[in-house]
Order: sequence, then structure tokens, then C-alpha cells
Amino acid sequence: MGIIVRQSVSNTIISYIGISLGFVLTILLYPHILTPGEYGLTRVLISASYICSFFAHLGFHNVIIRYFPFFKKAAPDNHGFLFWTLVIPAIGFLLFIVLFFIGRDSLIAFYSERSPLFTDYYLWVIPITLFLVYFEVLNNYLRSLRDSVSGMIAYEIVQRLTAITGLGLYFFEWISFPAFIAFFACSYLFLPLLMAVQIWRKKAFSLKPNFGIIRKSLVKCIANYGLYSLMGGLTTIIVWNVDIIMLGALAGLDQTGIYAIAFYIASVIAIPQRAIDRIAAPLISSFIKNKEWDEVGTIYRKTSINQLIPGLLIFGLIWIHLDSLYLIMPEVYSAGKWVVFIIGLGKLFEVVTGANGTILLNSKHYRVSFYTNVFLVVITIAANYMLIPVYGIEGAAIASALAIVTFNSIKYLFILIRLRLQPFTTATFWVTILGFFSLYLCYAIIDFQSIWLNIPLKTLLFLIFYFLPVVYLNVSPDLNNLLSTIVKKITL
Repeated sequence: MGIIVRQSVSNTIISYIGISLGFVLTILLYPHILTPGEYGLTRVLISASYICSFFAHLGFHNVIIRYFPFFKKAAPDNHGFLFWTLVIPAIGFLLFIVLFFIGRDSLIAFYSERSPLFTDYYLWVIPITLFLVYFEVLNNYLRSLRDSVSGMIAYEIVQRLTAITGLGLYFFEWISFPAFIAFFACSYLFLPLLMAVQIWRKKAFSLKPNFGIIRKSLVKCIANYGLYSLMGGLTTIIVWNVDIIMLGALAGLDQTGIYAIAFYIASVIAIPQRAIDRIAAPLISSFIKNKEWDEVGTIYRKTSINQLIPGLLIFGLIWIHLDSLYLIMPEVYSAGKWVVFIIGLGKLFEVVTGANGTILLNSKHYRVSFYTNVFLVVITIAANYMLIPVYGIEGAAIASALAIVTFNSIKYLFILIRLRLQPFTTATFWVTILGFFSLYLCYAIIDFQSIWLNIPLKTLLFLIFYFLPVVYLNVSPDLNNLLSTIVKKITL
């Protein structure tokens, strides 16, 4: 866990720089420069592209994490794994192109009534999908080389700076809206390019395949794993993006824009989880390969508590100050307040269940992700279809939170029963109680009747009631060690 904590510091810093840029982009710029419908269009394009990209790379992004150690061990200096990393997704992307144009008429019909703007720009899904495919596979290749930072820099910082630049050009009327959409789509091009450059800098950019490693049994194992990984990953990404897709068709792009900003605010809760998971995944893969289940269990428990503590902290601060946050945006966006709360609860459940998905994907039970995800897709689509027409964006939020809780509950129970591992300790219970009790005090009881007093004083009180006891009780030695290190560096 030491390497996870050390490297996650860099990832967390990058993540919160990304959050700052994301705040500027999503809270300050998008609502004031684009209409809700125009912003909703960008979200539908991205959600559709994410779904398509998970189909196009044919599950190979997870194959990289799982099988890179094997190729590296078989031929440390010339394993040729990068060749397959580039070729197999290319085949998947060509297959996606064929299917995309076959289903084009149905796609247009789905959006034409409530979101006609999407039908004018839907072709941008193709290049964005290509960029996301190769970012995902090259980023995972870098993660296998123990570089989890470069991908974070590209995704959290570079892409957002490029999008901010595009918005600035559009705001000053130097480019038209169609040109802005083109600029926005091409901002994702930098992601795979930066990954390729970093691989080259590590002197690992070798495109010469090593066919001597390839055996029929290995191909069969990779194909089998890739297939289940593809279906499991595809169903997962459908679950996490179907709300945006269906809102665009059932409620219109204006409502989609309001929902997307509320969802973004709530998703900040999961930033520490993503930072830790990027580093934990290769280690879990290695431990499972070597059957070191005690080490896996240790990582499982520590990822849970180390994700829950900052997750509750962020959730509490967001909810305490959410009304103030909405004051800096056009009034129409405040309709997403309860979306933030509902999605936030779902995200908290996700972070507290730790690295359950990574453990399943890297174990012999990886097929479970596929079977449960298929069931989950059906439930999620049905829930959105029933709830959106009745409750609008809150209905989409309920469906998404239900999906998060169901998905992680199934993974938790399976790992508990079959692998006899579980992430919870007594510290989990006390941190949860302490967090929600502090949140209730600062939100429902304490009120200074002034926004200028509420923001600093409620923040301070929440830190005193929640975070200080967590540190004092040492519920997470990793967190306390990290804070001690930071204090020593500041002192020096």
C-alpha cells in the first residue's frame, strides 16, 4: 500500500488541478457561454463516444493490465506487446464504423423530436470515439509500465485547457458554434498523442511483434478474457452514460445540460477513488497472479477507508455550500440541486466498496462482471425509461444511483462469498456516522444568515466536527502518515 499512497499523492494533486480547471470550465464558462441545450449536446456526444469506444477497443484495455506482466516476463527486452495494443483496437474501430452507419437512421430518429440539434452534429461521435479508444489502451499500457501520472495529466489538465481555449474563441466570436464543436471534438486528440510520446520517452515504443511468445492456448485465453472484458466493460459504460443518452431523447438537450452539470458536481466525490485505483490496479493484478490473497485483502480494505474519508469530506462540503454555488450560475441550473444529492449518495457507496471491480476483473471470476452487468443494463435502461418521463432529471438521478448501489453490492457480495474478502472494518462504520452527523449539524442546524459567514465558518466547523476526529483517532494510518509528511515538508 506504500507505493499506492506515494504515487496517489501526485495523482491526487493532478486530479484537483483538473477539478479546478473543471470547475472553471463546467461551472463558470459552459453555463455562461453555451445555452443549456448546446452544453447538453456536448455531453451527449461524449457519452455516446464513451459507449462506442468501449465497444471499439474489444476489451483490450483490460487485457493490457492483465497480460502485460506475462509478456514482460516472457521477453523483457522485446515482448512486442505494443504492436497488439495498436492493431486489435484498430480492428474494433473499423467494425464500429460499419455498425455505426448501419444504425445511423435509427439514431437520428431517436433524437430528432426532442433533440434536433444532436442530429446536426452526431457524426462527431466517430473521431471522438477513435481518440478515446487509443487514449484508453495507450494509457493502460503506460500504467503497466508503472506510470499512472501521464494519463492523469493528459485527461485532467491538457484536455480541459484545450476545451477552455475553444470556449474562449467561441465567446469572443472568433469561431462559430460548428467550429467550436469541431474544436471540442479535436481536444480529445491530444490524449492518445501525449500517451504515445510518453511511451516513446520511456524507450518502450517498439512496434515489432514477437510472434515467438504467441501460443494457441495464450490466444484463446486472451480472446476469452477480452470478450468477457468487452461485454462487462461495455455494459458498465452503458450504465454510467445511459442517463445522459436517454435524457437527450426523452427530455431534451436543455434538461440534459442541467443534469450534466449537477452530475459533474457530485462526481467530484469520486476523484480520490480514481487516483488510487490507477495505481492499485497493476498491483492487484500482480498479487492475484502470484496468489498473494492477503496482500489483495489489505489493498481492498485500505482502498475502501482511504476513499471513504475524502469522499465524505467532499460530499459534506458540496452539500453545505451547494446553494451558494448555484448563485454563480444562471438560475435555470439550480433545478439540479437534488440530482447532486442523489448521485452523491450513490458515489459514496461506490467509493466505500473499494477496489472490488479491479479485483473481479483480474481474478478467474472476471466473467461475473459480464453476467451482472447485462442484468444491470436492463434494470438501468428500464428505470430511466420509467422514471425520466415522470420525475425528469431527478428520475435519471435515482436510476443512476440505483445502478451504482446495485452494481457495487453484487460485486461486494460475490467477492465476500467466493474470495472471502471484504473491505469494511469498524472504522468504516464510525467514519460514516461521524461524517453524516457533522453534515447534519452544519447543514440543518447551523446557519449564520449570511453567505459570507456561512462559507468560511461552516467549512471550518465541518472540518472540526468530522475531519479532526478522523485524524485524531487514526482510523487510516496511511492518511495520517501522508498528512505528517506534508506537514514536515511545509515546515522544512
